[in-house]
Amino acid sequence: MYDLLIRNAQLLDGSGQPAFRGDIAVEQGRIVAIGDLAAAIARHAIDAAGRIACPGFIDIHTHSDLTIALDGRALSSLTQGITTQVMGNCGVSAAPTRDYEPYYGPLDPAMTRGLECDWTHFGDYFQRLEAHGLGTNTATLVGHGNVRVAAMGYDDRPPTAAEMEQMKALVARAMADGAMGLSSGLAYAPGPYAALEELVELGKVVSEYGGIYTSHIRNQTESIAQAVGEVIAVGEQAAVAAHVSHMQPGAPMIGATRDLLAAIDQKRRAGCDISCDAIPYTVGSTTLKSLLPPWALAGGDAALLRRLQDPETRAKIEQDTMQYGAESGGSRKRNLARDGQWDKIWLGSAEQNAPLVGLSFAEIGRRRGQNPHDAVCDILVEERARPWMLAEDVSEEDFLNIARHPAGGVISDGFSLVPEGTLAEGKHHPRSYGAFPYFLRRFVREQGALRWEEAIHKLTGHPAARFRLSARGLLREGYWADLVVFDPAAIGECADFADPYRYPQGIDWVIVNGRIAVEQGEIADSRAGQIVRATPALT
Repeated sequence: MYDLLIRNAQLLDGSGQPAFRGDIAVEQGRIVAIGDLAAAIARHAIDAAGRIACPGFIDIHTHSDLTIALDGRALSSLTQGITTQVMGNCGVSAAPTRDYEPYYGPLDPAMTRGLECDWTHFGDYFQRLEAHGLGTNTATLVGHGNVRVAAMGYDDRPPTAAEMEQMKALVARAMADGAMGLSSGLAYAPGPYAALEELVELGKVVSEYGGIYTSHIRNQTESIAQAVGEVIAVGEQAAVAAHVSHMQPGAPMIGATRDLLAAIDQKRRAGCDISCDAIPYTVGSTTLKSLLPPWALAGGDAALLRRLQDPETRAKIEQDTMQYGAESGGSRKRNLARDGQWDKIWLGSAEQNAPLVGLSFAEIGRRRGQNPHDAVCDILVEERARPWMLAEDVSEEDFLNIARHPAGGVISDGFSLVPEGTLAEGKHHPRSYGAFPYFLRRFVREQGALRWEEAIHKLTGHPAARFRLSARGLLREGYWADLVVFDPAAIGECADFADPYRYPQGIDWVIVNGRIAVEQGEIADSRAGQIVRATPALT
């Protein structure tokens, strides 16, 4: 007798091959049989007639590092079919910490208000997560921002020889603890202060362990080709697999993914192991601080706030933005500010200015009686540099160019949240609750831009292979029973920008390591997730 049997489903196995009708049997957390199992019996059976059954979705780009330490249930991820997530992206991870102080990078510290950090390295952090239980399987990269802050703070300078050795040791410690690789966030202090040589040296450490280097690139506007080239250079010079995170250009480079992907193809043919991914929304979200030039953030938040309160320095900050936009660093959204498109930038979180959350900075400026740039600066001061913003600055064309490319992936760039308490405050991006159902509804069912088997491959087998997630991402006997059963005619997001914390529809069952986490659309708090540690492959 099997533990679990899924009957009468259309099976998409995650490989990209066409669907076939069949059954799936699960025992002791693993898939043990696939095919015609009509005569089989099980302790629990699911009739999936009219539904698609496939591997659980794998989200290789999340920022759940601290939210999942606050509440491990990961309900916003589970309910959209995500059974495995990779954290530690954009140079920001849970570890290492400096004096038990998390590095937040572009993240909003108020979002995890009340979280006590009691870890320095990933070993202790993983133990904490396991002790509290996890809703999803969870892997992580180590953030370059964490490593640099731990070794040398927020200084805008090259590391000394001793600091470089310390950073290399911290990366090696993280890899030995089970990290999948190293991520950089070259738009977020202290990331912009790192030269190529520093990234290559750290990439060599990752290469020794068979890991991957991922990057939130230095520029996503006029100089995006050079920024992607920098990731490729790290990959080539460090002999490490390399990956460009959310490779979506902003104005005036909309449509540039055609040339970027052609350059990636050329490098891949020459033997460079390079890939990329994209977010399905045209609206993105990040820290409000990234509307400022990186030099303004040197020294950390306290130094930034002093600069913002000095009229002369504030004038220089505004002059930099209005003259250079994103070309002098920071978020590509700085081009919107430079071009006066403040109606496309919204405040995403605030405590002192909570009534303004969800409003554009064009409207905020009107309400406050000041120009929008001054409103940004004053709100940063009033909120102690914590707020998030949302902005519309990329295209669906570029998303689809990446999503349909053999080296391209699909990500959420979200958090694991729950719709209550601290994690339900503000108006963060709806992608945390709906990115993958949104992708399947809009681009597969409605637009037909990808076939179902292609789209499911992008959410399962493709990311599992790219990030070396063993025995996950495919329907195969012996693989972990991470499974999703959904109605292709009904799947879709319910979360939107007005109400971002709503569960999706059309996902009937989610199974994590053989245990039911969502049953007929209702949450079962199984906390069946595992820490997925990379197996060190020292060369």
